[in-house]
Amino acid sequence: KGFQVQVNGATVATVARRDQADAIADQMRGVLRDPQFDPTTLRTGIVDGKPAGLAGDRLLFVVSSSVSRRQGQNAEILAIEWINNLRAAFDQEPVTLSAAQYQMWALSKTGKTLEGTASWYGPRFHGRLTANGEIFDQNTLTAAHPSLPFNTYLEVTNLKTGRSVVVRINDRGPYIGQRSLDLSRAAARCLDSESSGVIRYRASILQQAPNKGNVEVAPEPLLAEQDGRLARRN
Repeated sequence: KGFQVQVNGATVATVARRDQADAIADQMRGVLRDPQFDPTTLRTGIVDGKPAGLAGDRLLFVVSSSVSRRQGQNAEILAIEWINNLRAAFDQEPVTLSAAQYQMWALSKTGKTLEGTASWYGPRFHGRLTANGEIFDQNTLTAAHPSLPFNTYLEVTNLKTGRSVVVRINDRGPYIGQRSLDLSRAAARCLDSESSGVIRYRASILQQAPNKGNVEVAPEPLLAEQDGRLARRN
């Protein structure tokens, strides 16, 4: 249930409130009507610290914490889902989760890797302090490691399924057996390891560009009349 933002007859985003749908629709309309719009440039990024969808350097939408909470989804994953829905509306191939995260956070591989056994933690620790002083949120894409520096990004791959997700280290642990990585619940879901609980993994240590993925968006011209390519409905 909610209000849908549609492009070319396809649902791109669903939000809880009409004003949110209207804001997203208005922002998209100004970009999609531009004769210079190129669907191959549809991508994710970070705008004012929040996951966003862009066409080149032009802003399409920002996923705020209030929107993601109402949707019950991680803002990062939601932005990637919406941009892939938009790419599909223009017959473009979707971008994989980890590839979109590389782009979103301006990440690249260092050539360093590690392997081991990973578990996950969630409800019992949700809302508690992590070792770096943050509040643990089981719905964010984070992880605990015994020694890697805080804010290190890892691309973690489930060796059984081949599924990958990028996580940020913000806690210490795990402290059980030979496990070397403790994933948030959201990260475990991305790796399809929530049910199994413990997996063998391989991880690439990543580095982040100085701009940390923050995008300076281009100023938008005045919005024109609706042309029927984009609509909202509940």
